[in-house]
Order: sequence, then C-alpha cells, then structure tokens
Amino acid sequence: MPGGGARTYYEHASALARRGHDVTVVHSLNYPAGPVGAATGWARQKVRDLRAGNLTRRVSWLEIDPRVRMRFVPAFDRRASLPPADVRIGTYWQTNEYLAGLPADGAARMQLIQAWEVWAGPEDRVLATWRLPFDTVVVSESLYQRGLALGLDPQRLHLAANGIDHELFQVRRPVTDRAPCVAFLAHDAPVKGLAEAIETLRLVHERRPDIELLAFGGQPRPAGLPGYVRYLHKPLGARLADQVYNRATVFLCPSQSEGFGFPSLEAMACGAALVSTRNGGVDDFGVHEQSALLADVGDSPGLAAAILRLCEDDELRLRLAEAGRQSAARFTWSASTEAFARAVEAALARPQR
Repeated sequence: MPGGGARTYYEHASALARRGHDVTVVHSLNYPAGPVGAATGWARQKVRDLRAGNLTRRVSWLEIDPRVRMRFVPAFDRRASLPPADVRIGTYWQTNEYLAGLPADGAARMQLIQAWEVWAGPEDRVLATWRLPFDTVVVSESLYQRGLALGLDPQRLHLAANGIDHELFQVRRPVTDRAPCVAFLAHDAPVKGLAEAIETLRLVHERRPDIELLAFGGQPRPAGLPGYVRYLHKPLGARLADQVYNRATVFLCPSQSEGFGFPSLEAMACGAALVSTRNGGVDDFGVHEQSALLADVGDSPGLAAAILRLCEDDELRLRLAEAGRQSAARFTWSASTEAFARAVEAALARPQR
C-alpha cells in the first residue's frame, strides 16, 4: 500500500541495488491487526502473484529498481525462509525484535527507525528494540536526538534524513493565484490526529465558511468527517501534487507524533504554508514564525487561529510559503540514500560477533 514508510525502504533498496549490492526485500504475509477477511484476501492475492512470478508489479505506486528481489514469507517466525545475507535490516519494531532473536550467522544486523513507535506496541518492547546491539538508522534529527538520549553509541547511530521527489512536488500554480484552501491528510490512526483536525476545521468553518476544506487519504472517507470537508480518495503522484498540494494555501498537520512528515514537506515544496503541531518530525523543516506556524499537540484552537491568521494575512502566508519551499528543497532522495548506503557499508565493515 502507498505510504511514506514503505517508500523510504523501497527507495533505499533501489539505491543500494544501483550501487551494486544484491538486495532482497522480505515481506510478511501475516498481518495480525485489521479485518481478518481483508488480510486473508490480500495474502491470497500475494500468493497468486508469487506463483505467477510478478510480485514487483503489485507495487504499482512506486518504481522500484528491477534488480531488487521481492520475497514474501507466510510470517516472520522461526520457519521463515530468509535469504543468505551479509547484512539484514529491520524496518519496524517487530521486525527488529524478530532479527534480534535469530541465531548469529555472521550477518551484520541493522534497523531503520522511522518513528517513535511507542504508539504501535508495548512501550517497554518498542524501547528495547532501540537498545539492540544493531547499527541504527533514523530518518530525522528529532529521532537522532532520542537515540542519543537513550544512550545509543554515536558510532552506530546514523542519520539519513528522508527526501522527496522534487520533480513531482514543486510549485505549478502560483501561490499568489490560489483561493483560500486548507488541505490535510485524513487518517484514522489516533496518532495522526484526525479528531483534532475535525475540531480545528469546525472552528475555521465557523469563522470563515468561504474557506475550502480539503482532506485526502488512502482509506474510504473517514466516519465523522463533516460534510463541508471535501474528500479525495487515494490521490497519488501528479494528482496529489496538482489537485491537493498546489491547490492548498495552507496545509494542516494535526499529528500527535511524526517521525518525519512527508505530506507536510511535500505540501511545502508545492507552495502551501504549513500549520502543524509540534510533533517531532516537523522540527527538521518547520520553524515557528519562520517557515511554519506551530501549535502544541492537541491544541485545536491554536491550530485554527494559525490557519485563520494565514488566510487573513497574505503577506505572512507568502513569506512562510517561500521560506517553507526553500526549506523543503534541502531534502532530496539522493542525499538520503547516500547517507543510508554509508551506514550500511559501515555496518558491513564492522567485525561481527
């Protein structure tokens, strides 16, 4: 499914393959969370694809280097058939935990941490994965600082800040030629702040019913989204860039926690002024009153006030939009994948026990 986390590890897999590494991405077909019927149907389709030999075609939303092998296993357990490797990289706290339980076979072990995942599992187990004797790559400065605070060895803690596709995400509609429009990602995971977004938009609509409110997401229209909010289902690629980000004058990020924040950065690159919670990930590119307006997590009145301020002060909006665009320009996939490759090569050079 499309998502920033998946895009990150596929981008790194492709870049490593281009550097001459032999890369396999191993996926689990067992998804214990969510509707059983949906998960079973999805798994059956993957099995059909496996037999047909066309797995890579199933990732239709992103071009992956054809040299990257795509392997699916029933589950990450003792019976999983993992390919021989010089280095294995976990991409989620549960896969990092799984790698830690494998018998030592001389392979270096790494973990790619893209979020403060305590919202996704028992806090003690999630934090224990941070302290594994692995090389650890994080995607933002805020996560890097968390790693240092947890006592991770700076020699084994690496920062590979995420990038965005600047050929796709760029200003196509002049920021001076946009009617007031607030856009945001609507996701029903509590950490994404949908309830706070709905309250924020209610306050905005109450004051300025003329402002267009535009939500988008990968799921069907979320329950509880007011009728005055227009919803786009699965806008990908050029549709997302043109119909959402280049339409928005303001982009709202109400998240309780972000490891990085792809939609915020993509919207900034397209000329939208950012209003965001202080969610951690925004710290890499959003500075209050300089390149964004920030409010505390859960502060819907503060977020609404920031949106209204930008919609009523064009000079401020244009200044923040331009500063945000310049801030977004610093984040490229070439720099990100280069930093990640250096971390992999450092781990490969380290003696294994």
